[in-house]
Amino acid sequence: MSKLTLKQGALCAALLLSSIAAPALAMDYEAGPVNWVIKAPIRTVGGLTGATVCGLFSGPVDYGYHWFLKGTTHVAGKFGDEKGAGQIAAAVPIGGTTGAVLGGGYGGLAGAIHGFKVGWEKPFSRWSYITMEDK
Repeated sequence: MSKLTLKQGALCAALLLSSIAAPALAMDYEAGPVNWVIKAPIRTVGGLTGATVCGLFSGPVDYGYHWFLKGTTHVAGKFGDEKGAGQIAAAVPIGGTTGAVLGGGYGGLAGAIHGFKVGWEKPFSRWSYITMEDK
């Protein structure tokens, strides 16, 4: 047997690499499954952390506060004057606490959904951890 020369070894290596790399280079990485598979674990962790933070803290606090205010003004309006001090004081135990409890429960679910969606699209962005949005 003869020894392989440097040129023959380089040619064999180039042919071997081209046969392996050609299918990989032919794939469309923007629309192909390879890109999705590479990004899926990072997106999943980002979505789960966003859902946890929004579902346990940001959503219930945000919705609970706003529904507390809405419940208080609604019941104060039913008492006669939604801006009156006496009506507001009487409405807080009834409408305020009910609004805070219901808003907190709704905010937990809505916050978890919001956090997972935004955390999946933009992992670890600040918008996946807060539920308040400018309108």
